[in-house]
Amino acid sequence: MKNDFSIIIIGAGVVGLSIARSLALKGQSNILIIEKEDHFGKGISSRNSEVIHSGIYYPPNSLKADLCTQGRDLLYDYCDSNQIWYSRCGKLVIAHQGQEEELAKLYLNAQKNHVPELEMIHKENIQLLEPSINAETALFIGCTGIIDAHALMTSLKRESDNADHNTLYKTKVTGAKTIESGYEISIENAMGEIEIATSDWVVNASGLESDHLARFIAQGERPTFPELQYSKGDYFKLSSKWRNHFTHLIYPLPDKRHDSLGIHLSFDQLGNTKLGPSAHWQRNRDKDYQVDSTHLDYFFDEGFTYIPELKKEDLSPDFSGIRPKIKTNDHSFSDFYISHEDVKGFPGWINLIGIDSPGLTSSLAIGEKVAQIVHSAL
Repeated sequence: MKNDFSIIIIGAGVVGLSIARSLALKGQSNILIIEKEDHFGKGISSRNSEVIHSGIYYPPNSLKADLCTQGRDLLYDYCDSNQIWYSRCGKLVIAHQGQEEELAKLYLNAQKNHVPELEMIHKENIQLLEPSINAETALFIGCTGIIDAHALMTSLKRESDNADHNTLYKTKVTGAKTIESGYEISIENAMGEIEIATSDWVVNASGLESDHLARFIAQGERPTFPELQYSKGDYFKLSSKWRNHFTHLIYPLPDKRHDSLGIHLSFDQLGNTKLGPSAHWQRNRDKDYQVDSTHLDYFFDEGFTYIPELKKEDLSPDFSGIRPKIKTNDHSFSDFYISHEDVKGFPGWINLIGIDSPGLTSSLAIGEKVAQIVHSAL
């Protein structure tokens, strides 16, 4: 018996939508997208800095390095073709006295990843670029930018709709099992009713729940898929006097203890400026998005190290996000997990687990990668 759909995509964030678009470009129309929220892009995809990353941080030949550098260029081209706002503003990764060696290592890593538009600059040139920033040296990366993430996702969803894809909102996946010709997915619809949908392929792009959904197909066997740990990040916004004050993103050196990029300064299309995100490991996978106002002193201290004119009263709570990071024993670097699970006995099931930063930047490249896996198997 023929399945209901050729492909089911679980998750309508920027990654799921990018996958849908890439599949549409390969002629795939019989696709169902399942999203537990009432609209696309309401999870990880809308709770971040909206930065187009360059690819300087990630180990050479890692998925994050390869997909970030590919995705960066694809994203700029896509924005130009679809009238999506972005600003190729560039960024400064700054270092204070005693941090020069660490910055030099980052520069070498960026070169290994073939990141363009790199330049090491010193205090005088930092002051010329950003008079309010205090630092001894900095790595300038010209290919970094910011983007209207919502506009990007709206465009991707439009392409999916134009390909006659189906989307179910307010729908939760409650189970999955293998059948002779693919997979049977149990879903709880918006009315609280349980329904069944079958498909030849399943793409698990469910973000924070991706490791749990992967285990549905283990059917009681010992899980062989990565496990996630949540890292919550708060943002604090700067007062209106700082609007349009900066022309470049400002980043400290990475916080390796928390596998994060540190409390950086970013801004949006209107010039509104914010600091963040912080990084706090969530013990119980708590999805509380309330900003902890007690972190004000911490944010001020971090910002004051490179913005000497910053006042504590300039800061107020903004929003928070949660990063789905693959669990490691020491919270060290974790790569994307993107795998067609045929070698584990599940042909036609693709897992995407631990798609944290630079997931937005990498999204179009991830979409192409997944679509190619499906296309090459058909």
